[in-house]
Formats: sequence, structure tokens, C-alpha cells
Amino acid sequence: MKILGISDSITSGAALVVDGELVAAVNEERLNRQKMSMGFPNLSILEVLRIAKLHPSEIDKVAVATESLFWRPDAVPFTDYFREKKGDFRDNFLSLGSLLSPFFGKFSLARSTYQEMKKRLTFSRHENVFNTLKHQIGIQAPISFLDHHFCHAASAYYTSGFSNALVVTMDGAGDGKCSRVYNVKKGAFEELTSIDSYHSVGNYYAYITHLCGFKAHKHEGKITGLAAMGKPIYKEMLKEFIFYQEGQIENVGKCFDQSAISKLEKKLPNDFSKADLSASIQEILEESVSSYCSTFLKRTRQSNIALAGGVFANVKLNQRINELDETKNIFIHPGMGDEGLAVGAALSAAHADHSFYSESMIKDVYLGDDFSDHEIHAVISKYNCPIVEYSGSIEEKVAGLLADGKVIGRFSGRMEYGPRALGNRSILYQPTDASVNDWLNKRLSRTEFMPFAPVTLWKERERCYRNIKGAGETARFMTITFDCTDWMLKHCPAVCHVDGTARPQLIKEEDNSEYYRIVENYFDLTGLPCIINTSFNMHEEPIVNTPEDAIRSFIRGHLDFLAIGSFLLSNPQPAT
Repeated sequence: MKILGISDSITSGAALVVDGELVAAVNEERLNRQKMSMGFPNLSILEVLRIAKLHPSEIDKVAVATESLFWRPDAVPFTDYFREKKGDFRDNFLSLGSLLSPFFGKFSLARSTYQEMKKRLTFSRHENVFNTLKHQIGIQAPISFLDHHFCHAASAYYTSGFSNALVVTMDGAGDGKCSRVYNVKKGAFEELTSIDSYHSVGNYYAYITHLCGFKAHKHEGKITGLAAMGKPIYKEMLKEFIFYQEGQIENVGKCFDQSAISKLEKKLPNDFSKADLSASIQEILEESVSSYCSTFLKRTRQSNIALAGGVFANVKLNQRINELDETKNIFIHPGMGDEGLAVGAALSAAHADHSFYSESMIKDVYLGDDFSDHEIHAVISKYNCPIVEYSGSIEEKVAGLLADGKVIGRFSGRMEYGPRALGNRSILYQPTDASVNDWLNKRLSRTEFMPFAPVTLWKERERCYRNIKGAGETARFMTITFDCTDWMLKHCPAVCHVDGTARPQLIKEEDNSEYYRIVENYFDLTGLPCIINTSFNMHEEPIVNTPEDAIRSFIRGHLDFLAIGSFLLSNPQPAT
């Protein structure tokens, strides 16, 4: 059975599941080079078919993760959500419905009118998806449309390795909800509760992102990093608007989007501290969502918890959930945001008859394209990049350069799926230079408050991090923070945040043997079991996909060396 999953929401994409195995997953932004592209993923569909060497006629089933009802025939860049004009009538109509939904019970005519319009938009969208797949791509297979949050839940459960688990989804909004909670036993999903998008704590986090001068629904990670530098002095003010109570998260402020932002602005002093405001919303998020998870862990007597949805891109929140007394094991899906919807849709369709379930965790996320040395050399020839070495095994050389303090881009093997670079499209550096966050971000034209993340040898994890029991496996995908040990704080300051935490990628040799050898050789040379791993891209660009993307970013970012395939290149424009 060959199943294509697609999503046309924020960071749209496609995934292929063949006989129950996830074989390819790519998001549109990596192909059209427009960060967080949203719309129909034409390029991604063709790419996963090419990677899997399948003809469109060979697809048996298509599963669509329904994020919204409006139709965008081509992917478009994600806009600055609260500063730029939103979409057409359909966008505004659906936003209005989300705003008015708490009051529909009192106004039955308004509710019936909205539902009738929604039905028409749904039919129109389904027809457009079918026609595009059939006439433009050549896929004739039957199509199913699945709920946004169920796709998030499926992505988390079917990649977690858990037989039984509490599965929690949470984001800004999707199909009218911001969260669903499931008790899952051997592949059977029982929905326990949901929260309307009107009550989204994820949206409140986005409002704070906007008020701090960043792009809402895009730069929330900056708020997470900034929070550690402030004090939660505005926490009680924020609780006038949103908080947790009795198994639900409540928008008691009775406001939404621009209205909510306006009310928050009126409550805040003109000279408010961005760091303190960030710390305040971070505490609100951690307290409300961890309490929400705790409630249902207790109610179901589950001890395994699997998470997906954009809110769980917040690695500090994930640490808080892992530290709950009720949590024994935690897993966060590697593509936790909307980039994971296509994967969830495809896996859900593959398991639709509940005839089997998987107890094996996802092996890796190297699900994109790779390139031969012949293809790479053809691109190198177009640029004036001296080849330092060509070898089938350059890992020892790379480790030596890292030990000498060089900054190295790495482009090797299949591209990672999801928001994290996990070694194949990464920039590497030693973890000892605490000033790196300033000068390397400047080279890459980035503005960040989080330190760079470390990739750490699995066998040395206890030496570096505290309280990792039950979370080590999910940390293979850089989805959670841990408190650093005193040894780690002393010897690897470049990857430790001001609050004493780090967000590691724990690596085993079977995960990525060549990448592992770099870290292990560096360990042999220096006695340090980790190196910096940050995504290989310039500011506001997606992670590199092709050799051309890599060499262009390598030169522009003034990195010292580029390990690309079997080639080691030096930069013709080194940093001054």
C-alpha cells in the first residue's frame, strides 16, 4: 500500500508511507526557498514521488490534512501575521467564525448561516484538491480529508514507539481547535477532550511575540530564549486574559487577535521589558499546559505521553511536562508543527483499519533527497571554492578542524525532515567559546536569544545532562531541554543557556554513523563529548536543500570550511 499524505497549511508539504513505513517527507519551503510556505504543495508531492521512485499512478491512497477551507493553488510565503493584510474573503470568514463560535449557541441563525457557508467552502476545496492531483500530477487514487489535530496526534503516536499513551496536541489553531487529547491503546484512539481555537494559549504566545517586535507564528522561539533573561512580573496581568482551570485552558479575556493585542497593550506600561514579558508568558504557558497534561495523565493512568502541534516546539515546556510526577516516558514528534501534518495524515491512513500498530520509534528523520559526489562536483565547479580534500572518509579531518576552532558547514546524505538540523544540513563548531552566539549569529545575519544547541554522544549523556530518564530517545531529535550538569556548564559554556539548560541532540552510531564519527573523533581529541550543531541557513532562509544552496550559504556566511559529500572545501571569502 502506497499512501501519499499532503498538507497545504503553514509549512505545507508531502509525505509517503509505503507498506506502513515512512519513506519520504519534504516541506515546500525547502524546495521553493520561501520560509514557511503555505498553500498546495505541488513541488513536495513531486519530490517525494521522485525520492521513492514512484509514478503518480502507483499511489493507492491520498490523505489530506485539512488545516483550513480556503484554496491556494500554489505555495506562497508566510506573511507577518499581525502586520500585513490577511487573505481573501475565505480567510476572513473563517477567522470571524472562530471569533464568534463561543456565541453561536445564542444565535442559531448565525450558526446555521456560518455552517452552510463552511459546507460550501469545504466542497469547493475538496474539488480543487481532487482536480489538481488528477489533472496536474496524474494521481487517480481515492482521497480522504482528515482533521488537523487528529493528524498531529497520529504523527506523534505512530512515531513514538508507545503501544499505549496519552496523546496531546496543541497549537495556535487548526480546524477550529487549538488542542485535542486522546487516550490511545494499541492503535485505538479515544478522544477525551478538545479546546476551541478561541481559547488558544498558543495564540497568546503569538500576541506576545508580536508585542516584542517579532513575527507572530514564526519567531516564538526568540521569546522562549528571551524568557530566561527576564522575570515574570507581568504574569498576574496575563492571567486576567488566559489561564488553566478544571481540565481546560480558558480565554477569560473574551478577546481574539487584534482585539487581544489592543487589550494587552493597554495593560502594559509604555516602557515594558521585553524580557520580563517573555518570562511571564513562558510561565503562563508552562503552568497551564503542564497542568492540562497532568490532569489527563492522572485520569487515564497513562505514564507515556506523546506530543505534537506547534506549541510543543517550545522545548522548555516539554522539559516541564517531562518532569511531571505522572510522566514516565515522553516523545515529541520531530516535525511537531504543521510541517508534520502530511506525515500524520499518511500514517493515519496507513493504520486506518487498526489491524496493526507499531511499537518502534521512528528510526531517523533523514527523509529528504541526497546527492552523489558527481552531482556535487558539478556545482563546486561553478564556484571558486578550493578543494582541500576529497576522501570517502573525511570525518577525522573535520573533527581536527573543529578542535582547531574552525566553523564548518556539513552537507551530507539525505536532508532532515522537520524544523531541526540534525547533522546532514548543519553548521558545526566547538562548544567552548561562549561568545559564539554573538559573532556567529552576526555572520549568519541572525538575531537569536537561545544559545546554539549541542549534539552529544549518547554514551556520555548522563555526564552532561540531568533528569533525562524517559526523555533520552526523543532528545535524539532535539525536541527538549535538560538542566546541564556542573561539568557541562564548566566545559561547554557555548551551548548552555543563562538558565543552565541546553537543547541537545543525543546521537547514537546507528542514527547517523558518519556524523557520529565526527563527534566521537572530536571527543578523542578534546575530551569533550559534544559540538555545536546549528541549522545550515542564513537568516530568514529555509535550511539548505541542494549543493547549490549549501555552497551559496557557505560563502555568504563566511564559514571556514564546507564538508559536502566526500569533498572538503575552504571558503574563498573567509571571515575577516
